[in-house]
Amino acid sequence: MTTHPTRAGRLRTAIDAAAHHLLTTLHPDGTWYDTRPALVPGTAAAVIALHTADPEHSAALVHRGTDWLLRTRNPDGGWPVTDSGPSNVIATAGAVAALHLAAPGRTTEAVRAGLAHLDHHGGVDGVADPTVRRLTGLLLALARLREPTTVPSVPTALLLLPTPLTRHLLSLLITPFAALTLLQHRLRPGPLAGRTTATATTILRECEQQEGGVGSLGSGDPWLTGLAATALHHAGTAPALVRATVAYLRAHARPDGSWVLMHGMTDRDVDLVGHSLATEALCHAGHRTDPRVRRAAAWLLDCRQTGPFPLFDCPPGGWAWSGAQGWPNVLDTTAALGALAATRSHGQVLADGAGWLRSRQDRRGSWSVFTPNTRCPADRSCPHATALAIDLITAAGTPATDRAVRRALRWLTVHAHPDGSHQALWHRGGVPATAAVLHTCTRLRLTDTPLAGHARAWLLTAQLADGSWGAAPATGPGTTDETARAVQALAHLTDDPVARTAAARGTDWLLAAQRPDGTWEPGPACWYIKDHLAYPDHLIAQGLALGALAAHHRSAPPGDRG
Repeated sequence: MTTHPTRAGRLRTAIDAAAHHLLTTLHPDGTWYDTRPALVPGTAAAVIALHTADPEHSAALVHRGTDWLLRTRNPDGGWPVTDSGPSNVIATAGAVAALHLAAPGRTTEAVRAGLAHLDHHGGVDGVADPTVRRLTGLLLALARLREPTTVPSVPTALLLLPTPLTRHLLSLLITPFAALTLLQHRLRPGPLAGRTTATATTILRECEQQEGGVGSLGSGDPWLTGLAATALHHAGTAPALVRATVAYLRAHARPDGSWVLMHGMTDRDVDLVGHSLATEALCHAGHRTDPRVRRAAAWLLDCRQTGPFPLFDCPPGGWAWSGAQGWPNVLDTTAALGALAATRSHGQVLADGAGWLRSRQDRRGSWSVFTPNTRCPADRSCPHATALAIDLITAAGTPATDRAVRRALRWLTVHAHPDGSHQALWHRGGVPATAAVLHTCTRLRLTDTPLAGHARAWLLTAQLADGSWGAAPATGPGTTDETARAVQALAHLTDDPVARTAAARGTDWLLAAQRPDGTWEPGPACWYIKDHLAYPDHLIAQGLALGALAAHHRSAPPGDRG
């Protein structure tokens, strides 16, 4: 007679399998290798940079890169964001420019098909984001596939404003803006070219030094590093920095000819958010005192920045996605603090981190991700960051009645969408931010507020027929990431049978989706460029899924836990 395991038993088995995978894949130094996908725009930018600035020594890498781009092309003539998926205008424009510049003779047909794909889908002029529209247009113009005079002008004079005002207007875009300024001057110099070239070069040089002087920009982003290397080479203003960026790109090329998304500044890919979520989930799954978890937490502690970051007028004490150096921001800081709080052994660090977060609150009560009070569309007030910041500063001891908390909750209430949802800046769809808002309200015992009630109702409505959540409100299949976020938020509503049932259905979907090795397939739930380029992150998905199963298990009645 076959004995079928109970649901509670299957849940416990799934938790143990996921935890075992994470614990056994942790490196001795306390980090996980994050299998980030190869990125078409990043590979294209690296190919252009090496072909432009180091054609002799990097010829083999350029050849492998163009081969990879050719292999990655979709049947419709376009290119996906990563090594697979639907064609994307930005990826296609970058790939076409790289192939035409670096290998014109053997890629004629691919370039022709790529341009036809762009024309069929409205071209780069159909891209709504003005910065992305300028970027793609300038790359095509650089490859002589478009007249420079038809590309919308980069407002280079912004770099000549007082530094606080430039930061206020550009925030995290200041570095790519500097690179675009230099590219524009290469193609059509203007009356301010001399002054803005000097300022743009200074910005790029200072950014590289802030990242440890290893040749990377954008916290180890091959796309931004390649763009900057090309722009600086044409400007001729910083040959030593060009050599450093070329060396970085050469060192981080993959054997298959690609460059991965956001490699970072170390030899191995690291991802602080994924690392933090995995560490926190292991704590909640019963492994808080495991020496391996302690090593993972110690690595997070070592990543806390001890110096200021002038690019964002940022004080010491924050975290960046790339490890010990990089661009400090609210999302990575809340992720690291959440993991350290789960270890229950870093109270002072949590208190100091809460102070750092309070110093980054906007005047309107919300949190942006990089620069407070910015007017930059790519870094406006973020409901996801705001909910997470409230959660962490209250976990550190700030009462819910504190003025900073009350202002933030009021901002979330006023700026909720009419359907009750909230939108994150760095994750697609409504699930991440809405789940974070509901989770924070639940922890603060504010479930009877309209803010919590509307978020709960939206999450319940957004659940798909199979029990999962996807890129709601858009249609599409459910993903590990979005399902896990919703399950974790709803599972804490222990006195709400409807929410508990929805969480149970989501948990069943996660149980069925778990692979034999204890892992889950990540979904393209993270934005690289909001509304344009989404990508999957392996480690983030594992941490979220294990955390959701652990939350559902902990919230079950004692007799149902297995």
